[in-house]
Amino acid sequence: MSYDLSRFISAHQSNFECALSEIKKGRKESHWMWYIFPQIKGLGRSYNSNFYGITDLNEAKAFLNNEYLGSNIKKISHELLQLKCSDARLVMGTPDNMKLKSSMTLFAIANQNEAVFNQVLEKFFDGKKDRLTLKLLGLEGEKQEDRNMDSCTTRIIDVQDDNIHSIRERYTKGLHFVVGDTHGEVETLHLLMKKIEFDFKKDHVYFVGDYNAGGKVTALLNYIAQYYQEDFNLPGFHLIRGNHERELSPIYRLENMPDIIVVRGNVMNYYIVHAGMVYSAFDLINEDMRKSNDKQVYAYSIMENAACYDVPLRQITWSRNGLYSQRSRYHVWPSEESLHMSHACIIHGHTPFSMLKHGNYFSYGDRMLLWKNQKIWFAEDLQSFNIDSNVKGRFDAEDNYRGLSCVCLEIIEKIAEKSNGILKREEILKSENFVFSVPRIQTGFFSHESDLSSVLNAKPISKSIGLDIENNLQIV
Repeated sequence: MSYDLSRFISAHQSNFECALSEIKKGRKESHWMWYIFPQIKGLGRSYNSNFYGITDLNEAKAFLNNEYLGSNIKKISHELLQLKCSDARLVMGTPDNMKLKSSMTLFAIANQNEAVFNQVLEKFFDGKKDRLTLKLLGLEGEKQEDRNMDSCTTRIIDVQDDNIHSIRERYTKGLHFVVGDTHGEVETLHLLMKKIEFDFKKDHVYFVGDYNAGGKVTALLNYIAQYYQEDFNLPGFHLIRGNHERELSPIYRLENMPDIIVVRGNVMNYYIVHAGMVYSAFDLINEDMRKSNDKQVYAYSIMENAACYDVPLRQITWSRNGLYSQRSRYHVWPSEESLHMSHACIIHGHTPFSMLKHGNYFSYGDRMLLWKNQKIWFAEDLQSFNIDSNVKGRFDAEDNYRGLSCVCLEIIEKIAEKSNGILKREEILKSENFVFSVPRIQTGFFSHESDLSSVLNAKPISKSIGLDIENNLQIV
C-alpha cells in the first residue's frame, strides 16, 4: 500500500530548517510540531493533529523510508541528543514535550534498528514509551511491575516521633513546622502543638489549608487566632487557603489569605501549598523570586480567573498518574530537573494518605516513602511531601487511620545539606525523625468565645497570580 506523504514533504520544505535551528539553540519557539515530530492519529483533536496524524505503523515506516523525511527526523532527533538539558518540557514546551514522547515511541517501533529514537526516549523520558501510542498501535502498554519500583516493604518508614526534646536543645532560637489539613479538629491540633512543644514566641508554624468541613471549625479558628501572625517575619501561625476555603460552601472563606507561601532556607526553598504544584505557577514564582531575592518568605494568591482557567490551580488533583507523577501524560508537576535546579521542596496536603495507597501499589510519585505511624508521603522524583494524614476521615483501601501530622523544616534542611540541596531517600532513611503525628481526639474542651478578627480581618502581604489577555499566567 502506498501512502501520500506530500503533506509532510511540503511542510518540511517550508519549515524544517527553522525547526532544526531552534532545537540547536536549545528551545522550540515556533509552531511545527505536527509535521516535524508527527504522532499516531487519534492522540490529538485539532485540525492539524488529524491532518498530520500518522494513520498506522505502515505509514510511519513509509515516513522513515522516504529519503527526505526520514533523514530530517533522524537529523533533528540527533540534535536533541546533543543538548545538555534533559527536560523535554524546557526544550519543547507543553504539551509538545509529550508529543515528542509519542512521536519517538511511534518511530522507535516503526524501525527498531534505528537507535536514535530510543535514545531520545532514554534521555528525556527515562526510556519509557508513550502508553496511549502503544494502545492505539494495538500493543501492550507498560505493566505496573515493569516500572522499576523497589519493593513495598523498603518504601515504608517505621520510626518513633519522640525526639522533639533533643531537637529543641539544638535549635534554641525556634523551629519551623508545616501542619497538614486540620478540618476543624481543634483538640487534635492542640495535642499536636503540645507534642512539638510549640513556643509561640519563637516558632513559625505554617498550615496547608482546609480548616473548614469537619470537626469544630469555629473553635479551630479561635485557637488558631490566638497565635496567628500576618507578618511572615514574626513567629506564630501562618495560613494559606485550601479548596475548602475557596469552594464547597465554606463557613469561613479566608479570602485575604494567600494560596502559596515560599520559605527560603539555607539550602532549600519550601513551597507550601494546599494541593500540590503545577509547573506553570512554579516557573512564574521562581522568576519572581529571582528578581527580588532579599526576602525569606514570599506569598502568592491565585486570582479567580486563573483558578477557574487551570484545573490544578483550582486545587483539584488527579492522584494516580496525574498531578502527583512525573509519568503523567499531562505532566503538570514541575520536572525533576527543574525541582533540583530550584532546590525546591514542595509540602502539601489535600489528598489523604490512604487515597494514594492501593495494596502494594503506592501512587505518590515513582520513588516514594510512606511513614507507617505518622501517615505522610515523600516522593524523591517530586521533591515533595504530602502531609494530609486524614484527620477528616476519608478512607480508601484497607487503612482507616485518622490523625494530624507536621514536618520540621530544620531537620529537612540538614538532610538536604548532604546532597547539595536535593532530598534523597537514602539520606532520609539515615536521618533523625522530623515527622510528628497525633491520632484524632475529641474532648469538647475548646469553646467558641475567642476573637476571630485577627484571622478574618488579616491582610498578609502577598502578590497575585492571574491571567493576561492571552490567558497566560502572570504576577500582578
